[in-house]
Amino acid sequence: MKYHLLLFAISALSLAACNNGKQSAFTGDVVSTAAPVGTIPEESIYNLTDTFTTQDNKTIQLKDFSGKPTVMVMIFTHCDYACPRLTADVKELEGRLGKNADKVNFVLTSFDAERDFPDQLAKYKKDMKLDDNFTLLHGSDDAVRTLSVLLNVQYQKNQDGNFSHSNVITVLDPSGNLIYQKEGIQANHDETLKKLNELLKG
Repeated sequence: MKYHLLLFAISALSLAACNNGKQSAFTGDVVSTAAPVGTIPEESIYNLTDTFTTQDNKTIQLKDFSGKPTVMVMIFTHCDYACPRLTADVKELEGRLGKNADKVNFVLTSFDAERDFPDQLAKYKKDMKLDDNFTLLHGSDDAVRTLSVLLNVQYQKNQDGNFSHSNVITVLDPSGNLIYQKEGIQANHDETLKKLNELLKG
């Protein structure tokens, strides 16, 4: 299986440590590409066959999100700095969509395969006051690593069990093609919102 998105993994993204109050200085656009919407094309992230488990302990594959635009973010729930703020950014983006928010998937996938099992993801969802538009995912180390490469999200595990990682919000079209990315915490998401509205208009 070929993934042209793997080319994005060549570029280096700064890592932000979640437990020391630092973040990447870059807040610009990471990538803005358009791909034709189709039935899971070759470039689609939805071609991944790995399974994930939701906060409700349901087993799914990424292709189960097809049919709607998707906002995808990688986090971990024990993060005490960057991840809550990144999640808040996505929550704010959802609010800006207004009545169209129900037409978009919001997916948070954890880096932390050892601790972020469904019950912990459910707790994070409740603590962050996320509604039913949000799905939180736990996957194996291999599944998470593969997804991170395709999304060009860099991360590494620290000695304390936490993670340093880039902070990237990704927009996928209904077929799972990567359309747009924005890096940075509390970044300006006017363009992100524009891309989502364009997708919603078809």
